[in-house]
Amino acid sequence: MNRNSSISLITLFLCFVSLPIFGKTSAVEKEDNSIVQIKSTVQYPNFAEPWRYKHPETRTSYGVVIGENLVLTTAQTVYYQTNIEIQKFGSLKNFSANIVKLDPDLGLAILKVGDSEFSSGLKAVSFPSEVFLPSSGLVIEYQEYRNLSEKKIRSIKLDIDQYTNGYVELPYLEVQSDEKMDGIGELVVEEASRIPQGILIQFKDSSHSGKLIPSFTIKRFIESTEKNAFSYKGFRYRSLVDKTSREFYGVKKEDQGIIVAEIYPGTPASKLLKLEDVIVEAGGYKIDPKGYFDHPKYGKISLAYLFHSGDDLGFKSGKKIPLKIIRAKKMVQVQMELAPFPESAVKIPYGNTRYRIPNYIMLGGIVFQELTEHFLMEQGNQWRARSNKELLYLNDYHRIQKEESEEKVLLLSHVFPIPGNQAYHSLRQLILKSVNSEKVKNLADLQRIVSANQKDFLVLETEDGTQIVFGKEELGKLNEEAMKIFRIAKSTNL
Repeated sequence: MNRNSSISLITLFLCFVSLPIFGKTSAVEKEDNSIVQIKSTVQYPNFAEPWRYKHPETRTSYGVVIGENLVLTTAQTVYYQTNIEIQKFGSLKNFSANIVKLDPDLGLAILKVGDSEFSSGLKAVSFPSEVFLPSSGLVIEYQEYRNLSEKKIRSIKLDIDQYTNGYVELPYLEVQSDEKMDGIGELVVEEASRIPQGILIQFKDSSHSGKLIPSFTIKRFIESTEKNAFSYKGFRYRSLVDKTSREFYGVKKEDQGIIVAEIYPGTPASKLLKLEDVIVEAGGYKIDPKGYFDHPKYGKISLAYLFHSGDDLGFKSGKKIPLKIIRAKKMVQVQMELAPFPESAVKIPYGNTRYRIPNYIMLGGIVFQELTEHFLMEQGNQWRARSNKELLYLNDYHRIQKEESEEKVLLLSHVFPIPGNQAYHSLRQLILKSVNSEKVKNLADLQRIVSANQKDFLVLETEDGTQIVFGKEELGKLNEEAMKIFRIAKSTNL
């Protein structure tokens, strides 16, 4: 099965997989045999040279058994996997596994082992719908020679962030420990009761601190049969802390709130909210000038919790959340549906790669692709200093669509130097504007225009006014020449 087919299958599973739900949460003992080790061979695409893949590498993480032949692990371990093997305590056998569910914002994946022998002797872990805070816990690790060990850890507070470089802010527990941790999917249980508290996904030995995905968020991910388990608020906001600004927007002394600074197209927020609306209350909870509300159990936490993970407060994806807003100095009340993050709202993909493969089209030996932050990051640790400043600006300030659109930033990224395109050898990192005077929205649109072209010539024009001209009949020949000389398998991977 080829790589694209594998990713399509994952998408299919994301939409339709129905995973067993395990009932009453019980304590996890060290001898329960619930922890396994994951070894994944991964091969990342090259986002700057999308016709190539990088060298394979091996990644390891811990896995938690959550059902018959089902294992929970970190998504980063299995991104772009070509092979996944699982080792369990007490067995020398390596078991092959496949991805059946993955959430790039949460940073977790569920694997399924095909071998029925795998589940023998293993006990499934069930995650509860609440956590203990503050609390002392134990980190269960799978060590070399298939031994298990436990280390002490402290859960300090609950917060919310885009902790996997995802698009959606989700809850995490801030944890501390004096011991060394890997932060690669270890199960954490409460020390006294040994009830599961979550999965450790980050830990820095230098600061003795890390981040733990809480059990209630994991439970939601496991039990959801939807492609997207979590909803998204659909807007960005800024603080409203100074008295003059509050007076300007008509905020009364007894109210506070934040101001809507950006609205994502294609979201329920785009139909109900307006820029410079002041949200003073969400879900019946007053919002302070920095965007926090008082959670009845966890204390002050960002309002994003209500929209993204407010199950415990009655705000599940698909339901509506009441909002009180001040618009033009008048109080307005609306009911906003909670819906998933709209991927179509992203004009320039950023953050984690979300398991995407970069697409490209070659025309006359010239490569075109859509701009992503990952393309810029291929320039190394100093990518911000090395990047084309115009592209960097677009990535920083225009990554989100202004209105519902399929438009992307189309880039001339590479020229394979052959005699037939000699006039264009110096071109690089130019934004494509049009083909035969027709505006190009995205890579698929470029392919459509080229395929449908009935003219003798193909004229490609970039934003800076540069024109690239090819005869219709020579495009294929130049592509074949470039592919042969530079050993490129395909002229496009669309």
